[in-house]
Amino acid sequence: MEVREVAPADRAWVESVLVGRWGSTRIMSRGHSVDAAELPGLLAEADGERVGLVTFQESAGRIEVVTLDALRRSVGVGTALLAGVRQLAERRRCSRIWLVTTNDNLAALRFYQRRGFRLVAVHVGAVDRERALKPGIPLVGLEGVEIHDEIELACALPAGAAAAPSAGAREDAGEVVLEKVAERDKAVLARLLQLYRYDLSAIRHLELDAGGTFVFRFLDLYFLGPDREAWFIRHDGQLSGFAMTRTLPDGASEVAEFFVVRAHRRAGVGRRAAAALLGRHPGRWEVTCDLANVGASRFWPEVVGAAATGPVEHRREGPPERAYDQFVLRFSTG
Repeated sequence: MEVREVAPADRAWVESVLVGRWGSTRIMSRGHSVDAAELPGLLAEADGERVGLVTFQESAGRIEVVTLDALRRSVGVGTALLAGVRQLAERRRCSRIWLVTTNDNLAALRFYQRRGFRLVAVHVGAVDRERALKPGIPLVGLEGVEIHDEIELACALPAGAAAAPSAGAREDAGEVVLEKVAERDKAVLARLLQLYRYDLSAIRHLELDAGGTFVFRFLDLYFLGPDREAWFIRHDGQLSGFAMTRTLPDGASEVAEFFVVRAHRRAGVGRRAAAALLGRHPGRWEVTCDLANVGASRFWPEVVGAAATGPVEHRREGPPERAYDQFVLRFSTG
């Protein structure tokens, strides 16, 4: 069996496979619709016949398997295609391969876990929300199981690949550390919060007060008791951002605020700082993110998936419980 990249001459065949197997070339994944016929892909050939197809997309140094179809069963087609994706990911120095499948697809769960993938998140109700965008998604799936949730699986690649920068990023191996904010440095944190709130004002309608500053009502609380902590992020000794956490009523820790100044972004600073933050308090965590914040909506599921020691609960919340649409990640570390 030979695995090779999809060529322009294969595109009509690719489209026919996707339509035949998926009902359309448009595939839903994590709330987004993608035309898999336009994605890069690999195909498997045996005796001159095309017998399998995998399509994928790369983002932030990670490869998502969007579709995988073996047209011959029990002869290693899927295994060969997945191995081809892994080889390609390692050549590009990607840090992981990931995918989602639906809760009814027990065969896929067995297949991927036998090949080194682990369950990193359960996105409860994700298919129900996607069904509103793509009504053709059936309610009942394999073996009569109702389809409601997406299950995310991932396979981490070797440490050398994980060190690779994402597309458009610069490679930077500088030291990233967290430094507890002392009360004497509260004014420094207050100035960083102004930069943070300014960034958020592009997403949410945040107004300046009469003094020309953005209001952050909770700053003093971080210096009054043990249930809140604030940390400076330093990159090679240079102040580059902050992280703020608090203890929720149920005892879980929450990432309340997190910010990296623009000069230190896209160098892995935020990712390493977040990993260090989550590692400081092994136990239960919660992360919430504004769905309008596209960068953070991509950043936190990847960071959490790498740090979590078990399944990640992923749910969407909005008005009236929340002021605006957010996703909430619940997970454990340590």
